[in-house]
Amino acid sequence: MGNRSKEGLNKEFRDYYLNSSLPRMRLGLLLTCVLFLVFALINHFLFPDAPGQVYFLRFGIIVPFMLISVLVMYIKALRNHLHFIYIVLNFLICIVIFLIGATSSIGQNGYEYYFAWVMLVIIGLFIFYRLQFRTLLIIGGLQLLAYLLATLVNGNYLANPSLYINNLFFVVSMFSLGFFMTYIIEKLNWKNFLHQKAVSDNYKKLVLEMKERKDVEAALLQSEHLYQNTLNSIPDWIYVIDEEFRFVMFNSSLQEEHARQGYPVNCVGKKIHQIYPFISSETLEELKLVFRTGEIHLGEQKVDLGKKTIYGETRKVPIFKDKRVIQVMTILRDRSKEKEVEELKLKNAEQKEIMLREIHHRVKNNLAIVISLINLQIQNNSDPDLLRIMKDIELRIRSMALIHEHLYKTESLDRIPLADYLQSLATIIMGTFSGKHLHLTTHLEATEVSIETALPLGLITNELLTNAFKYAFPDQKEGEIQIILCRAEKDQYCLKVTDNGIGLPGDFSFHTQTTLGMFIIRLLVEQLEGSIEVKNCENGGTSFIIHFHGQIDERSTISTN
Repeated sequence: MGNRSKEGLNKEFRDYYLNSSLPRMRLGLLLTCVLFLVFALINHFLFPDAPGQVYFLRFGIIVPFMLISVLVMYIKALRNHLHFIYIVLNFLICIVIFLIGATSSIGQNGYEYYFAWVMLVIIGLFIFYRLQFRTLLIIGGLQLLAYLLATLVNGNYLANPSLYINNLFFVVSMFSLGFFMTYIIEKLNWKNFLHQKAVSDNYKKLVLEMKERKDVEAALLQSEHLYQNTLNSIPDWIYVIDEEFRFVMFNSSLQEEHARQGYPVNCVGKKIHQIYPFISSETLEELKLVFRTGEIHLGEQKVDLGKKTIYGETRKVPIFKDKRVIQVMTILRDRSKEKEVEELKLKNAEQKEIMLREIHHRVKNNLAIVISLINLQIQNNSDPDLLRIMKDIELRIRSMALIHEHLYKTESLDRIPLADYLQSLATIIMGTFSGKHLHLTTHLEATEVSIETALPLGLITNELLTNAFKYAFPDQKEGEIQIILCRAEKDQYCLKVTDNGIGLPGDFSFHTQTTLGMFIIRLLVEQLEGSIEVKNCENGGTSFIIHFHGQIDERSTISTN
């Protein structure tokens, strides 16, 4: 225990020692005053001429001190200062002892009462005033010292030394008796104080524990009510089972459904197979799995209620106590309407997919009809310029028709396998110019792109390949044309069309060309938000490089020779 704690305990004991003795102090002091007054009145009326009567009345000065000691007990404002007040009063009594003794002579009638009066004052100090032992010892010592000094000042010890020694012996004896009495009383009160303090502390702890327990019980009850009300407010069906597969709790939604279907409403304490004899072994295994692993289990369950079939989404949630699963809560949400909506959406999606495939197929067929009409027109016309123009239009239409052909053949209706598309397009163009001795090589990395990207790239490829076949190799000269599709950077891809023909004129400028083909290429590159680079190769020929953004799927690479 620290010094500060010890000082606080001593102060607490001092207050306890004094306050617990106030009723006895009050009674003892009042009784002493009454006895003194009764004794003085008896002597006054029965022995008015007694020689020591006048001297005895001098000792009555002690009465006001005792009355003041009693009076301050009734003043609440002074209740916290009683210890100090009693020290001051008893210190003044020391002065009174000295003054009465110093002004008295052994030859005076009644002087023999002086030592007896001092003995009563000293023993009264130790008996009536419940001050701390150390304080009483000091005050009692001062009273004894005041008696010694008074007898030395008046010289009475010289007049009758034996009487002086006898009187001093009785005074010292009373002091010693009071000393031992006070010591024993304080020790007993100290033990009683510690015992009461321990009892009080234990009582306070008990009261606090009881209050905390009541608070916990109230909070637990409130939590249970809140828990129950929360579960009852949920429209889903909820029940809780224990390790023996007995029902612990039902929410109101499930109870209402039981009432509608004729099942027992009060199911708490009954086993699950007694209430639901149709429950599947799979559901029971799922419950056992949650008890064993302590993990939430999600699933689906089909429930037949009479003529009504419910498709439910189940969530089995473990409830822990001391890190062990003691209960499992099952939440069954009716997803019948949602399932109908999902099936309807799936059906609509399938219908839309079939419709889109049919649309792409019909567009492809319509474009094929357009191509056939163009071919008929070509057959009925001998103008070479018009034939060339019509052939260019046919190839451009074929590139667009090929897009729709790939769309209705692939699983995804919004993505086109660009490598397959370009390979098919190159084969068609190669077949159109089959009379020339040219070799076509492709190296195409697999990529899937949207129709908005595939169509411009197809038209660009069509124009570049057509130009290469028509103009790069004059006079039926043999040569090679190469198409490369690859990844350039993280999100940048590159389409390169290269030939080893005669190359471009020295003054050729791609951005100033006014031909329809170059105009179409520039327009489509801008539509792709890409860039194009045109250059003559060192070994002859021309290279067109188009950079664009796309999504590469590196499943395979298509290469043909």
